Amino acid sequence: MARQQSQLNRSTSHELTPVASCRDRGRQSFIFHAKRHLGQFARLSLSRQFEYPANPLPSEDPQDTDTGVIGTHVRTGHAQPEQSSAFAAWSALNIGSQQQMWRALNDMLVHQAPVLAQRAETLAARAAPGSLELSPDLEMPAYFLQTAYHGQPGGYCLDRGGDDWHAGALQEAGGNLYSRGAGTGARDSKGQAVVRFLGETFPEFAPDKVIDLGCGYGGQTSNYAAGFPDAEIHGVDLGASLLRYAHLRAKSLGLKIHFRQACASDTRFPNASFDLVVSNILLHEIPQTMLEGVMQESFRLLKPGGLVVHQDVPTQRPGTPEFQQWLSNWQVAHNDEPFWKSFSETSVPKALVNAGFSQADIFERYQPQIDGPLLWYMVGARKQ
Repeated sequence: MARQQSQLNRSTSHELTPVASCRDRGRQSFIFHAKRHLGQFARLSLSRQFEYPANPLPSEDPQDTDTGVIGTHVRTGHAQPEQSSAFAAWSALNIGSQQQMWRALNDMLVHQAPVLAQRAETLAARAAPGSLELSPDLEMPAYFLQTAYHGQPGGYCLDRGGDDWHAGALQEAGGNLYSRGAGTGARDSKGQAVVRFLGETFPEFAPDKVIDLGCGYGGQTSNYAAGFPDAEIHGVDLGASLLRYAHLRAKSLGLKIHFRQACASDTRFPNASFDLVVSNILLHEIPQTMLEGVMQESFRLLKPGGLVVHQDVPTQRPGTPEFQQWLSNWQVAHNDEPFWKSFSETSVPKALVNAGFSQADIFERYQPQIDGPLLWYMVGARKQ
């Protein structure tokens, strides 16, 4: 089965893509540049407090070289940036820029609601190559209901009833602006990075059936449909509003994707149903027990010879500078990412072994972004 290079990325538009007005562009441009400058300030100024602390902390044990995280302790002998006025200003501005981002994007969607609703009705009436299966009685995990990831209003579980897809539209718009402001690049696509990783690492691998766990608004799922055009593509997520939007989005792009409302640790598909199991930026957004469940479900779903690839943020990379570790854990306290720290301390390969995969078949890699400076964490295994 052929693998193709997906051209879908954050610049991809479709019939539900809002058209930014002059005012919208101005607000978004301000937020974009604010995030860029705040990121540069963190790297160039705050990080120096780790290298050249003004008031080194006394050490009870001169041999102590343990590292810590924000809110607890840092390496003995280093100043804590959160004790400085510069950090207080940076943190407040960072939080404020995130809040302003969601307000600006929500306003844009609300102002265009009548036009977008009409387009959605037209798409809903159009014959779909894929499908949408919702489960209104599905019990939502408490962590999912209680977390407004990245500060998104209402969180991923927001569902205003009927045919509502607002959460999905907001998630796509927010992800685009947030990532570009963080310096990821305008063309980077996480799903595309996984397809490229598979082509480089497993060039002979050609899946017939693919499932994307925690697919959200369907942006990355689309990359698997484009990257493996002859494969049967499935996406599962807990959020009904996200999935309604994902289904309409796939229709607009002419992609055959089957979306199902289900938990990533309990998809309700039969054993050995898929050749490729993937997730994108899911693992750092779920608690440890759920992560272990996702690994077990990945093993159960795979056919012999199949591959699982979980892509996420590179908090696990050996040699990550201490300041970068500290900065990443700022997300826990200030950006509605309660599981970021537990993920950074979790051995995903060990969880894969516990789920049934052989240690010899497990891999960890770091894939360069398409047009950004960072690396994506790729972890997975082949099932024998």
